[in-house]
Amino acid sequence: MQFLSYSICFLLLIAQVKTNYGNNTQCEEYFGNITQAISMGEMPKNLSPQTILSSGKGLQDLGSYLVCRDSSDLHYIHLRMLSEGKPLHIGFCLPSFCDMEYLQSYNEITKELINNLTQFQYNKSFIDSVSYQDPDLMYPGWSVGTYLTLILLIVVVALNIIGSIFSIIAENKKQAYQDDLKTEMKKKAVQKINESKIEESSIKESYRRSELIQNEIMENQESAFMSGKGQFEEIKYKKYKEATWERFALSFSFIHNYQKLFKINEPKGENAGFVIFNGIRSLSIFWVIYGHDQLIRGANSFNLIDIPYKVTEPGWLTLAPAAYFAVDTFFFVGGFLAAVLLLEKLTKLRTIKFSLVPAMWLHRFLRIWPTYAFCILVYWQLTVYWSDGPIWNEYLVFTSTCSTQWWKNLLFIDNMFSHDASGLNYCFGWGWYLSNDFQIFLITPILLIIYAKNKKIGLAIIISLLIGSIFSAYYIAYSNDFHLQMGTPNAKPQPDYQDIFYYKPWVRISPYLIGILFGFFYRNYISGQNKRMVDLAQKIKDSVLIRTLFYVIGIGLTQTIIWIIVPLQKDMNAWPQQAQYFYQAFNRVFFVLGVGLCITPALLGCKNDPSRFILGHPFWQPIARISFCMYLTHFIVILFMTFSSTQLVYYQYSHILYFTLTDIVYTIIIGGLLSLAIEVPCMNLEKILFAPKRQEISKQNGNQVRDGNDL
Repeated sequence: MQFLSYSICFLLLIAQVKTNYGNNTQCEEYFGNITQAISMGEMPKNLSPQTILSSGKGLQDLGSYLVCRDSSDLHYIHLRMLSEGKPLHIGFCLPSFCDMEYLQSYNEITKELINNLTQFQYNKSFIDSVSYQDPDLMYPGWSVGTYLTLILLIVVVALNIIGSIFSIIAENKKQAYQDDLKTEMKKKAVQKINESKIEESSIKESYRRSELIQNEIMENQESAFMSGKGQFEEIKYKKYKEATWERFALSFSFIHNYQKLFKINEPKGENAGFVIFNGIRSLSIFWVIYGHDQLIRGANSFNLIDIPYKVTEPGWLTLAPAAYFAVDTFFFVGGFLAAVLLLEKLTKLRTIKFSLVPAMWLHRFLRIWPTYAFCILVYWQLTVYWSDGPIWNEYLVFTSTCSTQWWKNLLFIDNMFSHDASGLNYCFGWGWYLSNDFQIFLITPILLIIYAKNKKIGLAIIISLLIGSIFSAYYIAYSNDFHLQMGTPNAKPQPDYQDIFYYKPWVRISPYLIGILFGFFYRNYISGQNKRMVDLAQKIKDSVLIRTLFYVIGIGLTQTIIWIIVPLQKDMNAWPQQAQYFYQAFNRVFFVLGVGLCITPALLGCKNDPSRFILGHPFWQPIARISFCMYLTHFIVILFMTFSSTQLVYYQYSHILYFTLTDIVYTIIIGGLLSLAIEVPCMNLEKILFAPKRQEISKQNGNQVRDGNDL
C-alpha cells in the first residue's frame, strides 16, 4: 500500500484500460505493468519519478505542467470534467505514445468511474461530462479575422507613434512662432519708445518696463495687455492657429493625450462639486473587479468543494454578491450627469425640438462603440495566442462564442438573448452593462426634452417609469421564484436568473431614473428657476444637523442593503420568499438613494464636506477618466491571469485579496493604454469632424435664451 500514494494519479486511467481493449497496445502494456506492480506492493519499474511528481494527485491538482512538457518522452494531458456547468480538472503526465485519440475513447468510462467514487464519498454524482485534452493541441488556427485584427492593431500603434512624432514637430513649430512673435513685439516696443521722444536718461528705464510687460504677456496670454490695455495697446499677441494636419496629429499623439488624460485639474465653476464622481467611479470599478475576481478565481480554485461553505462566513465574501451595487452606482451617476449636462445645453436654445435626439444618440454611439469594438476584436482574435497553460482551453471557451455572437454586442442587444447556465460563457459577457446603458440612453433625451418643455409631465413620466421598474423586478422574481444569487450550500439552481432578471434594462433602469431625479434637483438649484428647491438646498448647506442626518440615513441605507443578507449566506431559507422578492425589487433603489444622500452636501458646495474631501481628492481623477476602459479590460485581465496559471489558487481571503489588488494594477495599466490609444483619439476626432462652423456658432448664439424661465 505504500506505493499506492505515489501512483494514485493513475488509478482512473488504470481502471479504464482494464475494462477496455483498444488498438494502442503499447499504452495498454504500460498501464498493465503499473497495475500489476501496485497489486504486488512493488514500485512499477516503468513508472519514472518525473512522471509521478508531474501528475496531479487528486481533483483540481494540475501537476507540474512545465516540467512534464519539457520532457522529450512525456506529454501533458488535461482531464476536464463538467459539474453543473462548472469545470473541474486533473493533470496527468503520460508517455508520448499514449495519444489523445486513444485516451478520448475512455471519456464515458472515466465519467462513470468518477461518479461512482463521488457517490460513495458524497452520496451524489458530480460529473456531467468528461474529456481528455492536450493543451498543445488546443490552439485555434489563424483566420482572416485574426490577420485583420492584427493589421488593425498595428495601424493603431503606428498612428500613435506617427501622431506623437508629428505632434512634437507641431509643438516645435508653435514654439518657433511664439519666439518670432516675441522678438517682433520687442522690436515694436523699442520703436514705440524711440518715437515717443523720451529723454535719453529715461529710455533705459522705459525699455526695461516694456520688456517686463512683454514677459508678462508671454507668461499669461489672457492678461489685460492682450485685451488692449496697457502701455502699448497697438501691440497685440496673436494666438497660434493649428493647421488641420496638426489637429489630426494631436488626436493620435500619445504624448499629447497622456498630458491631457492624466493632468490634475482644479475644480472650478458651478459644477465644481462633480469632482466627487471621480472617487465614486474609481471605487465602483474596484468593487466590480473584486466581485469578478471572487467569481472567476473561486470557480477555478484548488479547494472548489470548500467554496459553498466558505461563502457562509460573513465579511469580505459578503461584499462579493453585493458588487452589483457598484454597477447600479454607475447607472446613478450616468443618469445624474445626463440630466444636468443635457438640460444645461437645452436651456441655451430658444427652440427645443425632438429632432435633436438623433444627434445625441450618435454622439453617445461614437463615444462608446469604437473602443468597445476594438476590445472585442482583440479579445476574440488575438489574446488567445498570448499565453498557454494546462487549463488555457477554458479561456478559449470564453472567446470562442464570439464567433457567432459578436454582432449582438456591437449592436448593444446582447442582453436581450438567452445564454447558458453560467451566465458568463458568451462573447464579452460583461458588456451587458454597456448594452443596458445605451438602451436606457435611447429614451433619456426624449425624457429630458419632455421635462424641459413641461416639468410636471416630464416628472410624472419619470416617476411612473421608476415605479414600473420596481414592480417589474418584483413580478419577475415572484413569478419565477427567484432567490438571491448566492452560492450557499442549499441554494437551488437558477439557470435563467441572469437572462430573465439581472441583464434586463427594465429591471436595471431604476438607479438611472433616481440619478435623473437628483439631477433635476441640482439643476433647479443651480439655475435658480425653482425657489422652493433653492431654499431647500440653502437649508441643507446652512444646517449641520440636516447634513449630518443626510449622512446617517445615506450610510445607513447603503450598509443595511449590503449586510442584511448575511443570514442568507448560511441558509437560503433564512428569509421568507416574499422578503426575498421585495429585497430584489427595492435593494438597488435604496442603495443609490443612500449614495445620493451622502453626496448631496458636496454637490451643493458645502465646505469641509467629508465626501468632497475623500471622493473629490485629485488622486481619483486619472483613474476616473480611464474607468470606462478599465471596465472593458478588467474581465480580460482576470480571465487571462486565471487560465494562464500552471496551478490553481487555494481559495482563502488573503489570496483573493492579493489577486484582486494585482488585477486592479494590471487593469489600470492596460485600461490607461487603451484609453490613450483608442478612446481619447476617437473623442478628439469626433470634435474635429463635428465641430460647428463659425456661421453655425453665430446662429446658435443668436438662438440662445436670455432668460431661462422661458422653459
